[in-house]
Amino acid sequence: MDTKKIWENLGGHNFRIPSDRQDKVYAQIKENSKGDFDFFILTVFSTIIITLGLIIDSGAVIIGGMLIAPMVWPVFMMSLAILMGRSRIFERSLFTLAKSTIVIFLVALVIGFLVPSTVLQSQEILARINPTLFELAIALASGFVGAFIVSYPKLGSAMAGVVVAAALVPPLAVTGLTVSQNNMEAAGGSLLLFFSNLIAITFASGVLFLIARFRGPATAEGKEVRKVNIRWFLVLLIVVLIPLFLITKQTLIDSERQQLVASVLNSEMPTAQITEVQITEENDFIVVNATLRSEDNLTKWQVTKLTEILSRSFKQSVVLKITVVPVMEAGKLVPPIETSSTIDINSTSSDVH
Repeated sequence: MDTKKIWENLGGHNFRIPSDRQDKVYAQIKENSKGDFDFFILTVFSTIIITLGLIIDSGAVIIGGMLIAPMVWPVFMMSLAILMGRSRIFERSLFTLAKSTIVIFLVALVIGFLVPSTVLQSQEILARINPTLFELAIALASGFVGAFIVSYPKLGSAMAGVVVAAALVPPLAVTGLTVSQNNMEAAGGSLLLFFSNLIAITFASGVLFLIARFRGPATAEGKEVRKVNIRWFLVLLIVVLIPLFLITKQTLIDSERQQLVASVLNSEMPTAQITEVQITEENDFIVVNATLRSEDNLTKWQVTKLTEILSRSFKQSVVLKITVVPVMEAGKLVPPIETSSTIDINSTSSDVH
């Protein structure tokens, strides 16, 4: 089967870029990816804007910083160098990218030291410490469409910077912020997100450049270098898929469990508002911490009943801890109560604390 012919019949020829346009795109990417003074000034100030946007939980400010972030260019240059088999250009763009990464991390780290830890709990920050396969899919799409925008003259290249910077600079800034607060678990999550996005964007942009027929020197050495580089990035992409798959699987399990807990609690207290549900596993049992806003308190009998239901649903012993936050009604304040219960599904009795 002729895959090339099939691709052409599917409209693949529409992606083809004339050689004169290829030269312009290559020159533009090469010029903008230089690690000169202008490049790093833009990197520093875009990082400041994006980091402050993360702290104040403002998507508009973060996008504003992305408009001037130049990190897209060395990434695209690296992608083209891989495709064209140009080792020196690849090393140069990788070095520029490494310096940019260090600068972004250090700027965010300094800002993190200057602000109180209480402000580092925004949703924009929390959204970037638990990467999943969904973020990887977004990065793949970002890399492809970013390269598409740069390669075609009718589209503004600034848009490509926003698309790619959205996947790279914020997670790296979150890494600096979380390290400043000695939260290494969160820093590890955001750093994994950054590297997985970087690999995905490089790979996806390379796919676009490939189908657009960007070609390097047709020498045997150039072809061999290209093959080696592509193999390495495929290996790296597979490597990052493993932890992302495990995290995604656990995230989906946690989401299903939280929905189950919310459903069980609502069945017993339909008028209560569930504000928080946290589920952890300890040894052979599951610990459920739930916070409710309600006019009425739960009795120990109700907690025991809820524990039994959850134990049967989870098929595992459950420790249920519920905090009821009182609400005012007609001038009457109900005192708060924190109740917990544990039950072993292998026995016929339960202990109430």
